[in-house]
Parts: sequence; structure tokens; C-alpha cells
Amino acid sequence: MTTQPPRILQIVPRIFPDVDGVGDYALQLAHQLWEHHQIQSEFLVFRPNPKLRSHVNQFPVHRLDNHTVEGLLDRLPKNISTIFLQYSNYPYLLGKLDMPMWLADALKVLKLQGVQIVVMFHELPTLRYKRIRCPNWVQRQMSRRLAQVADVVVTNNAAFQRTLSGWTESIVHCVPNYSTIGERERVKPLAERQRSLIVFGSSDRTRVYRNNTETLNNICHTLNIDTLYDVGRPVDWDHQGLDVNVVKTGFLSASEVSQLLAESMAGIFDYRRFPNNLAKSTVYAAYCSHGLLPICNGNGLKPQDGIVANHHYVVTSWLRKIPQPSSLQTIADNAYAHYRTRTLDQSAGTFARLIHPAATNQTMNTDGYTGALDHSRPHSPASFS
Repeated sequence: MTTQPPRILQIVPRIFPDVDGVGDYALQLAHQLWEHHQIQSEFLVFRPNPKLRSHVNQFPVHRLDNHTVEGLLDRLPKNISTIFLQYSNYPYLLGKLDMPMWLADALKVLKLQGVQIVVMFHELPTLRYKRIRCPNWVQRQMSRRLAQVADVVVTNNAAFQRTLSGWTESIVHCVPNYSTIGERERVKPLAERQRSLIVFGSSDRTRVYRNNTETLNNICHTLNIDTLYDVGRPVDWDHQGLDVNVVKTGFLSASEVSQLLAESMAGIFDYRRFPNNLAKSTVYAAYCSHGLLPICNGNGLKPQDGIVANHHYVVTSWLRKIPQPSSLQTIADNAYAHYRTRTLDQSAGTFARLIHPAATNQTMNTDGYTGALDHSRPHSPASFS
């Protein structure tokens, strides 16, 4: 008797043809789970595009047009062993006052029917006003409820892990984000790379540019940079004061971004908006996975998730002290080596163990799971930070 491969349903906010970081993450994970673990994925799209197709690559895709418990249950494919909710709270809100508690209710119904519930928390909700940040207590009720319903809870950094651990009796697993624009098995040393600096990511990369021309010029002078590549959807910024050639590439495919990173010397990021959550940054992960020198705009962040300032990335204020070139190569090497502990392959390995078909038993023990990856599929820099 032939055993059928386990089949899971990944719930995502959006997926191709939409540009969505969570959707890209889920799609790359689906490829890795199938190719290396024989776990089949289907997708249920929370906010379907009118042009959404019935398949993305080889994976079946279903629309969720009726946002109710009954609507979700009606769209559930047959023989699904696990519901894998890829949750980032804001894309699941259909209005400013929306809080889809029905989603947690639907998952609870499925759990009672013997379906395993896995929730990956890509974000925890916060309120932001100018420079003031605080927890969004209203929307956190939704996240707390999902954590309590789930059989398996996963997130991407230690700060979120600590918060979620206070909401559920389940073990909260931490799987740092991998590079969604691909990885390199071998990388060039800095001395053999083009003298170029990358600013990559969503529209948030404007934080790198805002009132920062002098710092960028100092970086370029220190590293002998001759070209700055601005990679991502166009943003409004004035580069007239920069002393280097500026190339605004606009949106590029994942393979094009990967090639550019593999040949460039350094990449700069600004994570002051999420000072405790660097492990969830797919931009930082992309820099590390391609072996260039990651540069943190502004002051260094506190040590977190094994990532330490001026050891796994260089801080702009420290860079002005003009360290020896060998010091910069050591930092790039450290960043690359640390990334190799959190690749797509390793992440998929963790998820494969967590969603093994035996795990549909409600007494499943998830202690001790660790996890793994390598793709260059279309990337959505506008959605992941």
C-alpha cells in the first residue's frame, strides 16, 4: 500500500501576481518542503487578486472571498492534515477597525476535527505615531487568540518569542527569516567585488537617505565606493548631494537582485523602526547570504538572536574610524557564517519536523525541533523589511 505525501494548506494574505513578502516566503517554503521533504502545499489566499490563478507554479491556489468561519471551512481542500497560517496582522485587516476573530474560531473548529494548526507570526502589532511606538493592545487580542488556538507556534526572532511565550502554554519555536532572493554557496571576498553600495528593500529604505547625505558620502569615501544602487520600487529622494554615481534600478527579479548583491561590496540597512527584531529582516538576511559587508545606518542595535554589532555588521559611526580592510572582511565572513545557520534548507527542515503527519495527534511533543534552504524566485521588497 502506497503512503500518500502529507498535504498542508498554507493561508497567506496575498500571493503572485500580487507583490507580497509573506506570500513569497510561503511559496519558497512550499518549494523546499516538496523538493526535500515530500510535503505538498496548497494555498488559501485571504485577499485574492482578481487575476489570481488556480495554480502558482505547481501549487493549487484557492480564493477566500467569504471572510467567515463557514467561508473558510467551505474552501478547505480534502485530505489536508495541517493548516499553516502565515500571519502578519496588518494584511489580514480589511479595515482600520477590523479584527478577524472569526479566523481563530475557524481554526479552533478545524483543530477539534483533528487538523493540526501551525501559526507562523511574522509580526506582532504595534502602534506608531512619529517616533513613538507601543504595543497595539486591540490587535494583540487577535494574535493572542491565534497563539492559544495553535498546536505549533513559530516566530522569527527572540523578542517576539518571549512575548508569545507569555500568551500560550505551547512551546514557541524561533526560526529566523531566510533570504527570499536566494543564497550563495560560495561568495567572493570583498577585495574582488565591485566598489558598489546597495540600498535594498521596501519604501522604508528612505530612512537610509533622510538627512543622511554626509554619512553616505563618508561610507563611500571610506570604502572607495563609486556606485550606489537603489534597489526596489521607486521612492522619492534627492541624491544630488552624493559624490558617487547613483543607479535607481526600480523593481528587479530575485535572480537580478541576487546577482547584484553577489558582485557588490556592501549593503546598508536601517532598522531603527524594529530595534529588537533584526532576525526577521529579509534584507539583512539577503546581505549576509551573499557575503557582502552589512552596514547598519545609525547606532548599533543591542545584541539579539546571536547578531552582534561590529561583529556581524558594521555600524556607520564605527566605520568612520577606518578599520583595517581585514577587519571588514572578518565582519562579512562572520555575517555569512551566521546566516548559514538559518538558511532556507534549515528552516524548511524545522517546519517539516513540526508538520510531520504524526503531528496531527493532539499529544504531539514538539521539544527539541531545530530546522533549514536555496531559491531565487520573484521577490517582494515592498512587503518585507
